[in-house]
Amino acid sequence: MIDSQRLYHTLKVLDHFINDALGLEYDPPKLSGFHYNRELLKAAVANTYVETISNRADSLHLSIEKSSIDRIKSAFLSTTKAVTKPFLLKERRMMLAFDYTAEDFYGDSGGRWLHGWTGEERGESQSSPFCQ
Repeated sequence: MIDSQRLYHTLKVLDHFINDALGLEYDPPKLSGFHYNRELLKAAVANTYVETISNRADSLHLSIEKSSIDRIKSAFLSTTKAVTKPFLLKERRMMLAFDYTAEDFYGDSGGRWLHGWTGEERGESQSSPFCQ
């Protein structure tokens, strides 16, 4: 059975992250994390794009474009800090693991969210802006 309290808490954390990352506020006539979460979760469950299952995709993409890498990074770090606080990670030894894909990419990487890598130069690598 699903723990409704835990589910509610998780959704609230996601609401706060989306609002902080995109500079949104919960204001009923306006779209906020509360509205986008449903669309993002439906797309994740269906393993598809938001555009496929939602009429809010354009609004979501516009909100992302209006935001900045620094704002999104700050929201990510503050949310991660808040969520991991109960685990007392500062008091424990831990090992970090990273999952990466080493597939060559030959497409247009001029976009804000795409980082090209063809592997043509030995030692060349790209990483997420969150890892820089």
